[in-house]
Order: sequence, then C-alpha cells, then structure tokens
Amino acid sequence: MKRKLAAVLMAVAMTMTFGACGSSGSSDSTDAASSEPTAEATEEAADETAEDTSSADTSEDASSESEVELFAEDLDGSDVKVGFVVKSLADQYWTLVKAGAEEAADKYGTDLTFIAPNSESDVQKQVENIETLTSAGVDVICVAPSNDETVLPALQNAVDSGIQVIAVDTDSTLPDKASFIGTGNKEAAKIGAVWAGEQVGEGAKAIVLRGRLGDATHDAREEGITEGLTEAGVEVLEVQAADSTEEKGMQVAENLLNKYEDVSLIITTADSMATGAMNAVAQGGYSDVNVMGFDGTIPGVQYVTEGKWLGTTAQSPYAMGVLGVENAIKLAHGEEIPVNINSGQTVVGPDNCDDFLADLKAKVGE
Repeated sequence: MKRKLAAVLMAVAMTMTFGACGSSGSSDSTDAASSEPTAEATEEAADETAEDTSSADTSEDASSESEVELFAEDLDGSDVKVGFVVKSLADQYWTLVKAGAEEAADKYGTDLTFIAPNSESDVQKQVENIETLTSAGVDVICVAPSNDETVLPALQNAVDSGIQVIAVDTDSTLPDKASFIGTGNKEAAKIGAVWAGEQVGEGAKAIVLRGRLGDATHDAREEGITEGLTEAGVEVLEVQAADSTEEKGMQVAENLLNKYEDVSLIITTADSMATGAMNAVAQGGYSDVNVMGFDGTIPGVQYVTEGKWLGTTAQSPYAMGVLGVENAIKLAHGEEIPVNINSGQTVVGPDNCDDFLADLKAKVGE
C-alpha cells in the first residue's frame, strides 16, 4: 500500500525534520496525571505571518513551510514576567509546550513560571493556578483553558489587574485577550483524514473516537475527520466519545470492532485514544485495522515508526510554547501582536516519522 504523505504547514521555519533545540528549564510546575488536550479552540487561527491551513495542498508531492520563525528576533525579556498555565503535564503534548516555553525563556532571559493542575479534569485547580499568577504580578499569562466558561472570571480578573492574556492551543472567549496561538483544528484534522483515507483506499470503512462531547476542540476535529474521510471515499460507520483517555479508547474501540465487520481504520481526535485503540486491535487480533492519531506526541510517533499506527496528525506544541513566550515579551514591551497565530500541523507517516521522532526527542532532551 503506497504511503502518500499529505502536504503540511509547518509552524517553524525549519525543514520537515525540524531543527532540534534542546529544552532547559527556568520554570516551576506542579505534578500531573494522565490526560489529553481538550477544550475550546478556534478554527480560523491564521496569522498575518503564517499561511492559512485551509489553503493547504494535499497532493502527494506538495510541501510547504509556515513563515513563522522561532528564535528569529533579538528580544530582551529580562524585565518581563510570564506565567504559563496548561491543562496538565502528564501528556507529552504539554511537556513539549513546556519545553518550548522554557527554551524561549532561557534565550531571552525571561522570568517564566510554568504551572498546571494534576489532572486536566481538575478545572478548579487551573482557576487557582491563574489566580496564583495574578497575585504574583506577572506581566502576561499564557493559558490553555481546560474549560473556558469556568476559568473566564479568573482571566478577566487578571486583565482587570493589568495583566495581558494570550490563549495558547485552546482559545478563550475572553473579550480582552491579546491573541490566540494554536492549530486550526478542523482543517488539520481534515488534512490528516484525507491522507489516512487515501492509504486505506476508497470504499474502506472507519470508526472515529473523539474527546468528550461538547468540547469545541474535539467537535472541530471530528468535523474535519468526517469531512476528510468522506472526501477520500471512506465510510464512517460510527463516531463515539472516548474522553481522550487510553483506557476508554481501548474500551470503545473493542465495542465498535465487535459491532462492525470489515473495519479498516480507527481514527481519533487525540493520540491517547489511538493508543487505546491500538491495544484493542492487538488484543483482538485485528491485523487489517489501521490506527491514526492526532497530536504527534512522542509515544504516538514512536508507534508510527514501529508500524503499529498508520500515522498521526502532529500539532506543533513546542512552537506554541516558544511563540507564547516571544509574543508575551512583545506585549509587555508595548508592541502589537497578531490576533491569531496559526502554529500549523504535520501529517506524520512512514516516510517522515524517523526524523520527526528524533527531533521531538531532542526538544525534550531525550
């Protein structure tokens, strides 16, 4: 089966393999438990300096890079305090965000505090994290809200206290936020689904595992996946929520594989669920079922290199961390920044997984 790689928009001004930038730390963080990114996100994050993913060519030979450059500017952040709050630190995705933020903070001499709840579901703890940063008097808070409605009052209080807010990975409805840095989830998911559909072939059958119902990020990814599979001529048998956990991903995948015959593809809206689906496929002996993830975490890309996954649609969490700190410094110095900054995505498959994995490991110091 010919593995045609879909075209991708990279969030960094590097080659497909990315240039490795080892992480180093200048931040504090809490403990973290297992989870996967979920929550509300914008679908049209297109920076004036980054190509809109909606225009991406998905042909076999097409390839392009985003114009966003990391570490390209001579910034002095020695007088800037940045607070960074994500959903948890249990997942490699958020570890990569942290690595990027710390690398930027070290380069620019910025005082960075990076914190997160122990679990993504502990939204109240994230509220407390935001309140802690507000009390500490940071200049800018970069935040990936687990639940926008719940954290909104704390973010508004930060703004009222003179602190500027940048939403990273997951958008916020905060009226006064300075910018959103993240992936165009629907289009990224569609690009990955079209590619996956081309690999399994027209007329194949697929099931979709998604994050919790009502989560706007996973709503968008689900929509992009179903559109992409339909475009590739693949039948979507059913979509079920597996709440972005490996355990539930395995359970739901097992149930659906028992329910339907001739499934060729399980495609998910997060790598954690793809891991569970992979385990269900292995235990059930479904040798003809392919697994496709979304996030591009180190474990997920490793499974691609081992032939256990068909592929994964990789976001650019490291770039999000770097861009968060860089733009926070600009804000603190009174500069204007784009309202939306698209950090891009990459479809990772057999042809590029080895180089992609090596770069990811270098970024987190492995």
